[in-house]
Amino acid sequence: MGLNFSLIAHARFLIGRALRHHDAVDSYMAKDKELRRYELSDPDWEAIKMVTRWLRTFRDATTQMSASRHPTLSTTHAIFRGLQDNVKQMLRDLPSYDPKIADIPRLREGLTAAHRKLSDYHGIFDRSPYYI
Repeated sequence: MGLNFSLIAHARFLIGRALRHHDAVDSYMAKDKELRRYELSDPDWEAIKMVTRWLRTFRDATTQMSASRHPTLSTTHAIFRGLQDNVKQMLRDLPSYDPKIADIPRLREGLTAAHRKLSDYHGIFDRSPYYI
């Protein structure tokens, strides 16, 4: 399927590491002239925290669908629907403007693209010869 558990897990790990060592990352980047232009502002860090919470939702859904000790085919549709509802709520909760969060329009675009992709899967489910 489109959700790649290892990619999501790896992204969350790296982002989590960066968040835990936020001060060290800032300090290192401030000392290196070439990296200074990539320094993260407080609003950037807030956006990263938000995306980390979103990734957790995708990880949880992927984990549920990837279970190997029990059948998951019958729950896949419900998991996708729940994930789509979660993404819809994330979009609702995302403010149109907040000076504490960086690049809200791009965050909104990403969530909208994720919602559309999940909608595409509903068509696939409908055409599936298997009971879902």
